[in-house]
Amino acid sequence: MTVSSQVIPAPTAPAPGAATPPPAGSLAPLGRFDRLAPRLHRYGLVMLRAGLGVVFVWFGVLKVIGLSPAAALVVDVLPFTAGDWFVPALGWAEVALGLWLTSGRTRALAMPVLTAHLCGTFAVLVLTPSVAFSHSNPLLLTLVGEFVVKNVVLLAGVVVVTTHPRP
Repeated sequence: MTVSSQVIPAPTAPAPGAATPPPAGSLAPLGRFDRLAPRLHRYGLVMLRAGLGVVFVWFGVLKVIGLSPAAALVVDVLPFTAGDWFVPALGWAEVALGLWLTSGRTRALAMPVLTAHLCGTFAVLVLTPSVAFSHSNPLLLTLVGEFVVKNVVLLAGVVVVTTHPRP
């Protein structure tokens, strides 16, 4: 089957003052942001990894030294009686997780461990909903509920930095 020149419209000249489109088959020149975005993305991943690592280490150290505002919440939500050793041990685990995450080593193993830890924080929503929700309404978060739900963002960050291919 052939296409006649009568069916294909003839090219028209652009209006005076209008930008001329790039020739067919060529790429449009990249804007400043488009040229900068890959570098920003690379730096953003480094910043995200470092930021997540710092948060884990910081929160862990607070548990180890006995100054974590979340320590009572951790103990209250546990389905077993925890000894005085539990919160500091959890703190040391968080310090180790933060350092592991920051190092970027064995990411395939780090992701499920970090994911399990963060998902464990969601136990508050299930085991003690009265602490997380006002008036038993799952849309009305308390301060504790907001503290727990923000871990969705931490979890997303962990997934991004542990699954992004190395350059």
